[in-house]
Amino acid sequence: MKKRKVIWFCAAQFSDQKIKTTGTWLIAMGNALAKTEEIELYNVTYGDVKSITRKDAGNISQWIIPRKERVKYHRGSDKLISFIQKIDDEIKPDLIHVWGTEYGFGFAVIEAKLQTGILFDIQGLLFATVKYYYGGLSNRDLLKCIGLKEFLKPQFHPFFVRRRFKKQGRHELGLIRQMKNISVQSEWVHSIIKNVAPESNIFSTGIMLRSEFAEAPAWRSQDDNGEIRIFTTCSGPIPYKGIHVIFDAIALLKNRYPNIKLSIGGDIKMVKKYGLFRDGYTGWLLRKAKKLGIADSIYWMGMMNADEMTDEMCRSSMVVIPSYVETYCLFMAESMMTGVPLVASFSGAMPELAENGRSALFFPAGDQWSCARQIERIISDTDLANNLSAEARKVALLRNDPDKVLRTQLDIYQKMMPDEKILPADI
Repeated sequence: MKKRKVIWFCAAQFSDQKIKTTGTWLIAMGNALAKTEEIELYNVTYGDVKSITRKDAGNISQWIIPRKERVKYHRGSDKLISFIQKIDDEIKPDLIHVWGTEYGFGFAVIEAKLQTGILFDIQGLLFATVKYYYGGLSNRDLLKCIGLKEFLKPQFHPFFVRRRFKKQGRHELGLIRQMKNISVQSEWVHSIIKNVAPESNIFSTGIMLRSEFAEAPAWRSQDDNGEIRIFTTCSGPIPYKGIHVIFDAIALLKNRYPNIKLSIGGDIKMVKKYGLFRDGYTGWLLRKAKKLGIADSIYWMGMMNADEMTDEMCRSSMVVIPSYVETYCLFMAESMMTGVPLVASFSGAMPELAENGRSALFFPAGDQWSCARQIERIISDTDLANNLSAEARKVALLRNDPDKVLRTQLDIYQKMMPDEKILPADI
């Protein structure tokens, strides 16, 4: 059977190294596709290079694009557009698959005016998340997010970041409306796309988790001398991720549970070298923690690879996800796979991933009192914690089964490239 050629444009850079950056689940998906006898995979992504660089990974042909070639969010450079036209002409792909709007590749692909069919996958949605950006912060809170960095460079303040979100969201919406074939990862996103791009063909795809989560030992209840360990992550200092909500919840519980601890993973610059130039929202979080009397209960873990994350999940009492909006929530899916008890806000697509009271405990977004109550339920009820763990893992093993996810993706490709039947290989 002749392999079908697919070019990816995405945030993930394939490598033999364990990575700590965004787009990590795409690594698992890409590697699985590339191992089949049906797909010949190519990848284009951005990276820290000075010129367009060929950097293959295993049997995946890959090009790294300098970040400078992204002239604006909605426009790539002439050089990038010419490169896209060149590889399309040389490879003659059967399909181009653009993953997400965040990196702006979709705009460049459209500008290249290719004849090749395009499948556009929704990751984040700027125009749909902008209204949640402040994460419930008051005007007074936003004023307190002004530090030296924001004083010297106001564009880093949440007000101006949100304004960029809104502006880019308008371009994003225009791009989505041009796409004839769109894949989504949740019903929440499906409902949005169905309304803003009603003429598009919409496919439901799956998420293939990294093998470290499926292969990690299942979570077990532990007694660490009364210590209560809560784990969360945040992709960056973004208010709508709701880290401040956990702070308020922990402050409510601190007197009753003095050994409560919160570990925070993610790209939040906490090290001393940033000092006064740390972003204002992070500085506000630090001052808030001190004012609440919980600063000594918080551990900043920094960027973490999959092994580090699974280790932290397995030693934690629970995971808490306080986000105001999620189009899927990879961290939630990964947590459920390990079976660590989960508390999450009832927002975005997260309620689709678990059932309240069976595989997770939910609370209204921004409600620190309900968040604290759900945390305490897990602390005080070992049977509940164990039942949540078992059910979450059961759900995740079925939903994120790699064979099932791969078959779903190959089926979508088959519908996009109907000339020759694609069947999933044995994995």
